[in-house]
Amino acid sequence: DFLEGCVASGTYVTVTIENVPARARTFLSRDSLLCVVGLLPHENKVSALHMGICQTAKCEPGDAPVKSKDVLTFRCGWRTWQARPVFSQNNLNSDKHKFERFLPGGAFLAASVLGPVTYTPCPVLMFRESKSDQPGRQLVGVGSMIGADADRIVIKRIVLTGYPTRVHKRHATVKYMFYNPEDVKWFKPAGLTTKHGLQGHIMESNGEHGTMKCLFNKPIKQHDTVCLPLYKRIYPKFAPTEVPTDDEKSTVTRNL
Repeated sequence: DFLEGCVASGTYVTVTIENVPARARTFLSRDSLLCVVGLLPHENKVSALHMGICQTAKCEPGDAPVKSKDVLTFRCGWRTWQARPVFSQNNLNSDKHKFERFLPGGAFLAASVLGPVTYTPCPVLMFRESKSDQPGRQLVGVGSMIGADADRIVIKRIVLTGYPTRVHKRHATVKYMFYNPEDVKWFKPAGLTTKHGLQGHIMESNGEHGTMKCLFNKPIKQHDTVCLPLYKRIYPKFAPTEVPTDDEKSTVTRNL
């Protein structure tokens, strides 16, 4: 029953493609080959894909670093598409993964992209397209598919810092973290930390220039730095694509 309706191996078949603009043929080279592939269930859908990527000695990234959200070309199995990856640490013992702005050389990171569903195991090649100052396509990363998971959480972390101006035991008056009292009231429920390991919270706003009064669990020193860590979830984005049309213009660029 599973093989019912399937074509036997070695059989000559004729494939008819429908709903394709006539100009799409101009994008194909006469020397190129067309492949017909059968899809597994859900492989015709788009999801958030996660790949384990690293830069090996065979990669040639050049002098320019590989940034997150740059438009890169992915060769995943028999599929090739462009995407804007988001790099993050691959923590095996945590459900939240820290966002990375660049792909460091020799490090193993996870790249999250939006693309067609692909099952594991599957090798992955990551390329950077040619530019005016960098001729030729560059191989910037290799790896393998981790899986398709839209619930994987990538967190971006930033730290706001302030400096205590007046200190009395566990109490301190902190400046230069905020510049208006509305921001102080908004972040009042958030916890504070210091570079010397103290924990504290915001008590109240003081004045009209963002100065605030804080209370810590231990006496704070004058040369300490008050930190407020903030977290934001990061999502991968679609890359601009060129869609062939039948009008006078050959292609239309869409930024999904």
